[in-house]
Amino acid sequence: MKTRFKIVVLAVAIAVACTDAFAQFGVNVSYMNSTTYSRLDGAENPSTSGTNGFAVGIDHNIRLIGNILSIQPGIYYQHLLRSEDIAEISGLVANTTFTENFLAIPIHVKVGFNLVPKDILKLYVFAGPTFSIGLSSTDKVSVSGSVMGQNVGGEFSYNYYNGKIKSSSDALQSVVDTYFNPESEGQRQRFDMMLGGGVGLQVVRFLDIKVGYDYGMLNRYAGDMADRGTAHRGQFYVGVGVRL
Repeated sequence: MKTRFKIVVLAVAIAVACTDAFAQFGVNVSYMNSTTYSRLDGAENPSTSGTNGFAVGIDHNIRLIGNILSIQPGIYYQHLLRSEDIAEISGLVANTTFTENFLAIPIHVKVGFNLVPKDILKLYVFAGPTFSIGLSSTDKVSVSGSVMGQNVGGEFSYNYYNGKIKSSSDALQSVVDTYFNPESEGQRQRFDMMLGGGVGLQVVRFLDIKVGYDYGMLNRYAGDMADRGTAHRGQFYVGVGVRL
């Protein structure tokens, strides 16, 4: 845990402290699609679950060799969401909304090539690590229906980081205790180190358009689930930014 903390502190320091004369400040917003690939011991194929969302953040483009080679640290807030209806079970109808929020700290090495002289149109490729810190990961379930002649309605939520369940009423809590098994959901780690890269275009040194992909190197399962299987997250994104 201490090693992970030191890595995060170092990444944040690089992201916020690089403001020398050769740095160019940028603001970015991206569409994101994230897929978690999970596999339990003994299973032949991994199962997948996807979310969509957005990322917004800032970065610095620090030139190392002219306009060709640079390093680009940044810091981003990521929000991901999935909502779906659950088939009726024992007289209950439910809708679940899964949300995750992350703080992401990419540190990319970037190599650029002018397609049109004088930096009017520039193609670049980038690659490097992204340090991901989980802020929240919850499943909120809205329930309505009848169980054993008793009307039941309300919401309950499951926190993937601490494994706790919260219900809106005692009656709903008793139903949750009967039908919902937290151990089958599994707890998750907050910290991940992702590796990835992508390609982008810079127009007249002002507008940035980029496409990239990152894949998590660490097992996201925590607790007992970490001994029974693995879960890794991959994220695809398309971003637009402006250079100031």
